[in-house]
Amino acid sequence: MRSFAASIISEATRLGVEAPNAEVILMADDERTVSRDRAWKASTDTGRYDRARVARLQPIVEAVNQVGLPVDRLRKLRGILNALEIQIEDGGDSPEVNRHLLETLRIALRHQVNEQQAQPAFAAIDTFSQQESERWVQIRAGHTPILELTVEEQLNDLIQQGSELLDKSRTADACDQWLEAWEKLKQLVGPELKTIEAFELAYPDLTMSIFNWCSDMEMELSNAGLRNPRYLDHRLRFVREALAVFPDEDTDHQISFRRAESEALWELGRHAEAEAVFAAMIERYPEEGWGYIGWSDIYWLDDESSKEYSKAETILKRALTRTSVQDRSDVLERLHDLYVEWEKPKERAFIAAQLGYTQRPSKSPIRVVPPPSVLVPPKMTSPRKRGRNEPCWCGSGKKYKNCHLRQDSQ
Repeated sequence: MRSFAASIISEATRLGVEAPNAEVILMADDERTVSRDRAWKASTDTGRYDRARVARLQPIVEAVNQVGLPVDRLRKLRGILNALEIQIEDGGDSPEVNRHLLETLRIALRHQVNEQQAQPAFAAIDTFSQQESERWVQIRAGHTPILELTVEEQLNDLIQQGSELLDKSRTADACDQWLEAWEKLKQLVGPELKTIEAFELAYPDLTMSIFNWCSDMEMELSNAGLRNPRYLDHRLRFVREALAVFPDEDTDHQISFRRAESEALWELGRHAEAEAVFAAMIERYPEEGWGYIGWSDIYWLDDESSKEYSKAETILKRALTRTSVQDRSDVLERLHDLYVEWEKPKERAFIAAQLGYTQRPSKSPIRVVPPPSVLVPPKMTSPRKRGRNEPCWCGSGKKYKNCHLRQDSQ
């Protein structure tokens, strides 16, 4: 009991008279508190769902359900409990309103059952009232109770915070938030959730596409690694874990993340491991053109690469020997761009002919204009300078460096 109630009982004992009912004393103490703090008013601002506070109401719900009433009479008590839950579930409530609802519930219980039957419910109400009183004391003192968030809610928050940091060009800080989010996601994945789609169906309240977020994180870890190599290690760990956590993802995802794994290894100077990953990927997916393109790119595409043109050529030609290779035109385009940089005009012209290129007097390659029936609207480019690892402006989903970077530079 609180100090005011205790003093009343102590004084009654000293005088040898019967003490008032404890419930009446508690109500008197509440009224005394309200009178003392009449200048203070609880905030009316609502917030997010307070799972822990609602959980503290459950013992009352269970006790009420066990009093043995038929459904038509029990619903009258449940209606009061529902009103109380609505008050407390997201804040903005009044302690005075809550006290009145609890007292209304006590009265309704006495109306429906006898005192003995109602005792377990009364005890649960008293416990909840005490917890609420302690909570309001903290709030009056300026200490807002910390919400207990579910892992799913924490995941949502961390992804959102990372996105906001990314909007401010704080790439490394954004990656730190997202790496923490990834740890939360792993806590939610069960053995039955073998694809990102299955995960998203299991957690429909997530506010962002996890598929898109995983791709974004892989890219941003690569960008952060340009300034701090430790993010290359994070990138390598992330893509490997993602492939293990979601083993049944489609081929495009597998190729994309295996390429990211190889690129991270290569950038970390672990060249033999990078080549081994690419070789295993090609063996598993021999018809996927972008696997070959990714492998060839590490030898020449980046400005800081070793410019081993012959190795890149061999890999791209290996892809073209397969009659059913996917994205054949992309492989040809990459081989054409290789010959442009390598200054191999004869070989470039041969590939250009296969692509349908013609030659201007300046010898720079252009596309043959298709008939009007197959023309498509021009794609808009971004006015700002685009990072090499950002998504390409054309909407292909590929990184800029693996798509239109070289054509735009020309």
